[in-house]
Amino acid sequence: MKNNIPQLDALNLKRIADFFEVITFNNDFDLVYEKQISNTGIILFHGEIELFKKKKSLIINTPGSIVGINSMLENVPLHYNCRVKKDSTIIMLPKSEIIKILQKRNDPLYKIISECSQLDIAS
Repeated sequence: MKNNIPQLDALNLKRIADFFEVITFNNDFDLVYEKQISNTGIILFHGEIELFKKKKSLIINTPGSIVGINSMLENVPLHYNCRVKKDSTIIMLPKSEIIKILQKRNDPLYKIISECSQLDIAS
């Protein structure tokens, strides 16, 4: 897998964090499994998220990485496993919230979220 995971810049990452809860993981934790349809999009706030397949690491994501939004919105299974690494923080974007934002062009997060869903080619 090439490093083609979309990234939010620091400003947009902070804007998203102002509206959604930032969750801290004290240990490695599997978020989504291969062939599963996620019910949330994931944005790495701090630390690392590893994408892997059959126990082989494909890529380690850096802060601002966007994972699984298109998979979630289009109900398409992911082609990899997704594990948040110890001492990392993420922002989980529930499908219902993403849909609400995308339906309101005047929402302050509309531009960021619509760009995320267009950029998320890692699904």
